[in-house]
Parts: sequence; C-alpha cells; structure tokens
Amino acid sequence: MVTTIRANACGTLLISDQTVKTSTTIFLLSPAFCGGRRAAILLNPRSAAVTSQAFRLGRLTLGDAFAFMSGLYFRGKLTYATRFGRAYVITPTRGLQPPSMPFNLALLREFAVGDVSLENPIYRTALERDVQAVAKTLKRGTQVVLLGSVASGKYVDILLPILGERLRYPTSFIGRGDMSRGGLLLRSAASGDELEYGPLTAGVRPRGPRPPKLDPLTRVKVSLEHEATRSDGDRSRGVVELALSCTPRRKVRVVGTPRPGTPGAERLGTVVDLRLRPRPRVHGGSKS
Repeated sequence: MVTTIRANACGTLLISDQTVKTSTTIFLLSPAFCGGRRAAILLNPRSAAVTSQAFRLGRLTLGDAFAFMSGLYFRGKLTYATRFGRAYVITPTRGLQPPSMPFNLALLREFAVGDVSLENPIYRTALERDVQAVAKTLKRGTQVVLLGSVASGKYVDILLPILGERLRYPTSFIGRGDMSRGGLLLRSAASGDELEYGPLTAGVRPRGPRPPKLDPLTRVKVSLEHEATRSDGDRSRGVVELALSCTPRRKVRVVGTPRPGTPGAERLGTVVDLRLRPRPRVHGGSKS
C-alpha cells in the first residue's frame, strides 16, 4: 500500500486518504534510546562520523539517526521492514513517524527525555492518535507487525485495542536478546525469507525458552561507511563483522580499519566501538 506520509510542525502524522495496494504488511519499529553515548557522538562537533556530519548539516533522517544510536537491533528492524513492507517508527513523544522524517537537535533533546511508558500521557496520546490514523487506511488482508518488545505493555497495550487481530509479532523473537534479534532480521532480509508472525492476545505476554544461537557462518556484515570518514592516510573504511548470538558479545572484530598506532586508528576506533552497556530504566527496563 502506497500512502502519502508527512508530519506537520507539531509532529502529527498526516496520512493521505488515497491509497494504492502494493503491500500487505506494515511494520511498527520500537525506538532507539536517545540518551546514550552514541547520541553524545552526534553532539560532538569534532566527531568524524558521517552521521554526525549529516546531523550538523541538517541532513540526517530519523531512521539513520536511530540506526546509529541503537546499532545492530534498529538497523535490523529498519532493513527488514523496508525489505518486506512499509515502516513506521514509534517515537517517545511524536507517535508514529516515517523513517525519512528529518532529525535535528530539538528532536534529539525531546526524545532523550521522553519516557516510553504507559504512564506518560504525551507518549501514549500521540501513539494512539497515529495508530488510529494508520488503522483507517488498512485494506483487507493487511497485517501490522510490531518489531519491538511484547514482554511488557508499553507498546502492545496501546496497539492491540486499536488494531485487534491485525496486530502480529515475529514469533522467533521470543527468548532472544536485542543483538540476536537484529542479527536474525538482517539474515532474513538478506535471504529474502520473511519470518513467521503470531497473534497477540490482551493480557497475555508471549514467553518461551531461549532459542539456539544464530550460526556465525551466516552472519551479515554491517558496513560503517555511513558512520566513519577517513583521512588521506587512512585505509579503506571498515566493515564490522558481528558474531551474533542470543548472548550479546562484548567485542567486535573490525576488518579493514587501521591498526593501533597508525594514522586515524584512534579516531575511527572511537566511532566503531560497539561494546554494549545496560539500557537505562527510562524505557521501563524491558527489551524493545
């Protein structure tokens, strides 16, 4: 389904009534946390990251910003959603927004303090408003898939009363951590094999055992070309190979980047350091 999407000055999602059926799946992507150290990289005026430069020049989009700040999980969600359907991003204060929405300093600050919880009326009211707008455009057979946490009510308790049986989730998410989910989504997008989806029931939180680790031999390389620049003395931009599993790795192997002590190594290492940290409690403590 092709829909004209734009946001007004207040961030309200505007959806055209004229639609053409080309897709039967809409994906709702849970947000990235905007108060971490990757957000600090965006704010650093000396950062060599291309994403930071785009941010300073006013050319960064919401999708690219969240992919940068979240890392593998949001990249997987965005890649998968655009591969198999149409994507909307859940935001802390402005409901649903398209990934192409311009992202600026005011939004970064707004999202950084926005609490994604049912107790926050700003988050809840905006999301309810936009989900209702999307629901009015759905044609018969269209399903809405949540690429986010179903272990708590911060998304499901808002979406399910509006979308009902149309709301689905990837059943293979159950028991996986964020890194494993991101790896799974990237693998599925690369292979063209869409995941299976299951229905959600009010008051029931899907749970299950931890699945087997993803096969490292099938991992998908994640390019950092949009994140790091090089000086004349640097070698080619690196590619980070993430060995994904249900247990997040603490280290990444960087291929094609300068060795320690060579020009540009320290600068680039700062940008591509993807070691994990605990997610702040501002998002309720459950996995997104």
